[in-house]
Amino acid sequence: MLQSADNSIKHRLIEPTAMITEVKRLVAQGVEMDQIAPELSKQFYIDIDLLNAVLRVMRKKMLERKSKESAAKQDTTGTNDRAAA
Repeated sequence: MLQSADNSIKHRLIEPTAMITEVKRLVAQGVEMDQIAPELSKQFYIDIDLLNAVLRVMRKKMLERKSKESAAKQDTTGTNDRAAA
């Protein structure tokens, strides 16, 4: 029985820019970081080493962003307290 050539073919996700794009798409859809690999593997053949590197960088950037936001909140709170005194 012959199958259509395009029905079940998965593409390779081995380029860094394509990997980053797909990871960002999944994060924007609300997929948790620990579920990104299983979700990507449903659609693509993935380079797991590249995916781990991308996830490591994205986690680091997310932590830096959160720490900057919390520092900014503390600065504004501290300024308001000093102004009130």
